Amino acid sequence: MTVTRQEQSSAPEGGQPTARFGLDKMFSGPLAGRAVGTMLSVGTPKAGTAASYVALDQFLGTLNGRRGGFVLVHRGFMSPSGAVDLDVRIATGSGTGELSGIAGVLTIDVRDGKHFYDLKYTMP
Repeated sequence: MTVTRQEQSSAPEGGQPTARFGLDKMFSGPLAGRAVGTMLSVGTPKAGTAASYVALDQFLGTLNGRRGGFVLVHRGFMSPSGAVDLDVRIATGSGTGELSGIAGVLTIDVRDGKHFYDLKYTMP
């Protein structure tokens, strides 16, 4: 995964800094292909502080041999204690090609700085 900082804004008085990032991810396994997108964040994700982000990824490739694409919608929060609340869903109606009508949820497990994905989905 490549995350490229595109824009950083200073914190407004009494507020938190904001940033915009470009995303480029490669997937292998049953979900194989590439996702590109944009992430917006508020705060600095470090111990003792809160941070939030939203992102949109557009995936194109194959899922269990079916070719097509879909959009992933991310929403994430990190509390000052370090607890994380993350929700990533396939955008309703975004499936294309053989993935038309797909719905589902993606979980992300970060271990040793690497991201591991698990996609639970349904097809019509």
